Order: sequence, then structure tokens, then C-alpha cells
Amino acid sequence: MKSLLVALVLALTPVTTATGFQEVSGFGSNPGNQRMFLYTPAAAGPGAPIVVLFHGCGGQALNLDVSTGWRKYADLYGFHLVMPEQKPENVGSGGLVPHKCFSAWNDADRTRAGEGEAKSVIQMVDHVVGQSGADRNRVFVTGYSGGGAATNVMLAAYPDRFRAGAVFFGMPYGCAGTEARYFLIGGPCSGSVATRLPDIRTAYPGYAGPRPPVQIWHGSEDRLISPRSLERQRDQWAGVFGISRIPTQTTTPKPGVTKQVFGAGEIQTYRVSGMGHEQPVNPGAGVENCGTAGQGYAAICGPYEAVQFFGIGGAGA
Repeated sequence: MKSLLVALVLALTPVTTATGFQEVSGFGSNPGNQRMFLYTPAAAGPGAPIVVLFHGCGGQALNLDVSTGWRKYADLYGFHLVMPEQKPENVGSGGLVPHKCFSAWNDADRTRAGEGEAKSVIQMVDHVVGQSGADRNRVFVTGYSGGGAATNVMLAAYPDRFRAGAVFFGMPYGCAGTEARYFLIGGPCSGSVATRLPDIRTAYPGYAGPRPPVQIWHGSEDRLISPRSLERQRDQWAGVFGISRIPTQTTTPKPGVTKQVFGAGEIQTYRVSGMGHEQPVNPGAGVENCGTAGQGYAAICGPYEAVQFFGIGGAGA
């Protein structure tokens, strides 16, 4: 049967090489067997925030820096970029080729009790806090496509460790329990059919503390992961926050872009009309511009909007 995996890999942009990043080893026991890359700009002094940035399926840690603007905003606002990278040998079992997707289907990797990939990412964060004096209370997480699914995992399993998250063209938490179903076109994670989703709270049973707000993005013409995925994720998180699925505010920040706010701002959604499975970038020289031509939809800069949502962009950041 045709697999979502093939389409995910083909949708990726070419691998690019960036300078200024370093690979870090020895950051912990690394139970999930992940690679760690770190970018620390000159402006990141003691108490600087951290943004964890997940690549998509088939990608590399360095794919998302310049092409989408995250490095630009790290330089501008002085935050560390922690970039996990999946190893091919960790995934691709059961007849699937190695695809370098983060394991959002395996309980060992997607729950607080698991000693897997999510735990490795927390060890990366702790390493940066310990080595550079970064602010452990201002840690954020974001990712695109399969990295968006990984973002939902981190927010679900470690709500006490993240201040906020932004999910770009991702999938709901726990949408599949096996690798094969995760990649099935028309399956539970593609969002093209309605299936029952698990309660996010099962990722960390018994947790009663505050939850990080979440920003969710999707394109109306995404043929890889259905646009319905936005509403499915929104509904999952609304259930956790105990808020209405009816927006409290609807605006149009850019032509063709619909932004909705739910509750008191616990959830924000961005629906981009006419956009497929691409990166939301807006190349140019201005602060609100990001990315390079050919990387995605040139109308709005997703990373800029995410940084503002995180509260680490501009004066006082």
C-alpha cells in the first residue's frame, strides 16, 4: 500500500549546510539515541531562552536554520537553538526504508514514563542550561511536519518543561500506535479520515500543573497531511485546557491568512489559504520577513509569528 512516508520525504527541500552550528556529544545518557546540534548566537548571554527546533521526516538538523528564518531570529533576539536530529538506524523497521522521522508512534518515545527520544531532548535542554546559564523557565519547542508531531509529543509529555510550542503542518498527538499506521496515506495521522484520538493527558498521567499554550499552523491545500489536522489538534488541546472550540477572536494578519484565538490565548491557529505542505516564509529584509525564495509560501513568516507568540521577540525579550 502506498505510504505517507514516500510523500513526506519527497516534500523536503534540499539539504543545505550552515555555519556556526556545532554538534554536541556527551549531553546525557541519550536513551533515544539522538544527535544534538546547537546554535548559540553572540547575543545569547546568561538567562537566554532556548528554542528546540525539530526537522521533518527525512531532514537534518541544519535544514531549518537559514531557509526558514530561525537562525535570523536567534541572532536578533538572542536565544539558543537546540536542534535534535534523528538517526536513520532508529527508525525504518518493518519493511520501511530509513526515513529519519521522530518516533511519535512509540510510547517509549512519546510519554513521560518512556526512556526514549523525548527524554533525550530534555537532556539536551538541561545540558545547555548547565553549560551556558540559559533560562530553564523559558524553553520553547517547534517543528515542521514530522517535527510538528514531535512538538506535540514534547508539549504533552513534558508540559512542565516548556513555556509554549508552535506546530507547523503537524499531526495530532498519539494519532497512531505503530510505525506503519503513522505513514499510511488515508490513515489516522494523515487526517483525511476522522478517528478517535487519545487524551493528551495520557502522556503524563497525574500531572495537574499549568499547560503551555500552543500555536498550530496548516495550509488549506495541503495534500500530504489533511488541513483537517489543524482542527483535530485544536480539539485535542482544547480538551486539555478545558476551553471552547469556538474562537474568541478571528483576524486576517496577511491576505489569505486566517488567525484564530481560543480561550484566553491558550491556543492560536493559522490557516493559510492556497498553501500546500510547505514552509510559511516571507523573504525580504524586514524584521517580519524570513526564509529564502523557493522554500515555501511567500506571504507570512511563520517563525516570526511563533517568536512573538513565545514572547521572546522584541524589547524585553
